[in-house]
Amino acid sequence: MDETCSSAHRWKAILSDARSSLAGLKEQFRNLETKKYHLERAVELDPSDAAAMTLLGAWHMNLLELPLLPRFIAFVLLKIPKYGSYEDALELFLRAEEIAPAVSVGNVFLAGKAYFRLGNKSKAKEYLELAINREATSDEDLIYQEEAKLFARANSMS
Repeated sequence: MDETCSSAHRWKAILSDARSSLAGLKEQFRNLETKKYHLERAVELDPSDAAAMTLLGAWHMNLLELPLLPRFIAFVLLKIPKYGSYEDALELFLRAEEIAPAVSVGNVFLAGKAYFRLGNKSKAKEYLELAINREATSDEDLIYQEEAKLFARANSMS
């Protein structure tokens, strides 16, 4: 792998995540550091890599939103260091949106969700509406739009 290539690091993170998810929960937790390293390296090498920023922000969100049992396994039994914050995730989502505006429905959905977790319901609603109303250009966008609708409904923002 070319250590100086942002895309190579982004894809290494994506592929290592896919491989570890096939190997089970314990392997997924062990892969957290690897995934984070490669995403951070991708952003460091190419500060305009909006996709890597969104993935890194999602990494933070996913870790923060682990259910109780997996969180216990990760942080207590496997001694995985606690990382990230909703502020960190939101900053990455907003930077990605600034770099590549109106490209990713998922990015604005996750920004809305981060705003909600931080207690800023008006901004959360604004970003969830952006996600819901943005033109979907992929199946992934359609999935994120449905998630945004469900999240908005479940949290009385629709």
